[in-house]
Amino acid sequence: MGWMYSFNRKKQQRNMNKYVRAINKNIENDDLWRGRFYVRQIDSPIFHVYEDKSGASLEHIHLVITDRMTGKTLDGWDSMNGWCHWGGSHLWRFVNDAIVEGFDVWRNGPDPYKIKNDSRYDYRRKK
Repeated sequence: MGWMYSFNRKKQQRNMNKYVRAINKNIENDDLWRGRFYVRQIDSPIFHVYEDKSGASLEHIHLVITDRMTGKTLDGWDSMNGWCHWGGSHLWRFVNDAIVEGFDVWRNGPDPYKIKNDSRYDYRRKK
């Protein structure tokens, strides 16, 4: 299920980085988005050890998704287990909701399907 309970903060951080890299790589290789969106971790200030000492969790992880076309950003906060539980499904849902509802790409700007093959809209090389 992907639940992390390690007492090692670095191990949990590496796991979170793995999920963020995977989602960025997936968006980069997607034929429709071609790297238009990317996710970054801004902060993870709290490492909480459970009261019963059964484990620990990296808390209040701040992620930002950026639209390279418009420059807009959306923020999300959750714990490491919140983002990565069930194979990162909450992280994937966050990115999907940001693209569809937050940035509202289907109503704002050009239709992504119409610009799909236009090289001006290939964001994989842009910083």
